Amino acid sequence: MSVITMIAGAVSTASLIALIHYVCSAYFQPQAFVRRAHVQSGMSPLKWIYSGLAWVGLAIMLYGGTQSALFWMPDDWGWTDEDGDVQPLRSYFAVAAAMLLTFPALGFIYRAAADRWDAIERKSPGS
Repeated sequence: MSVITMIAGAVSTASLIALIHYVCSAYFQPQAFVRRAHVQSGMSPLKWIYSGLAWVGLAIMLYGGTQSALFWMPDDWGWTDEDGDVQPLRSYFAVAAAMLLTFPALGFIYRAAADRWDAIERKSPGS
């Protein structure tokens, strides 16, 4: 196993863990999640790494899901690169979907946590 493969595996595993934590903390602790997500006076490098890993984790999932959803596209739809290998159009659509949909999806998770926090605040006695 090469070093690059090991690093890629570690980054993809860390990004999956960051995404799971991102979603679970948004659902189970919406107040802390929303407060933590607000950028008051800049973000620490650790928050940037965490946010980046969550973004990568969701992008990987969207890429794989889009590529799987486009199973019906034949592999010969695409073009041939300089090595003579066919580059399927399905892969390019999957990359585009991952790049374009990741930030709106993370924003949706944030908005859902903020709405959940608001609903909890309205239900709490004495408010």
